[in-house]
Formats: sequence, C-alpha cells, structure tokens
Amino acid sequence: MYTFPLVERNRQTPKDIPVWHRKAQKAYRVNRIIILLQIVAAFVMCGVILVGVERVLH
Repeated sequence: MYTFPLVERNRQTPKDIPVWHRKAQKAYRVNRIIILLQIVAAFVMCGVILVGVERVLH
C-alpha cells in the first residue's frame, strides 16, 4: 500500500500525456522555473533584510 496512492496511480510519463494536456505545454515548464526562481529570490531577500536589520540595531 502506498502512502500517497493517488500520486502513484496517476503518474504519467511525458510520452503518455497528450499534446493538448496542460503539463505538455512549454509555458507550464517555463512557469515552474519562474516560480522556483521567485522562491529562491524571496529567501535571498529575507537574508538581505535580516542582515540590514542586524546592522541597524547594532
């Protein structure tokens, strides 16, 4: 028995996905990359803000 049975059962290889499917589109992949870059940038900005606040307080 899987911990997440729906994920295992619905997993498809890229060849099984039809051309019109959302995950087969180039924009889907580009948007995923953009979202990951935004997450990394948010963590970097958190670090910059924390360093700036630390300098102001000392």
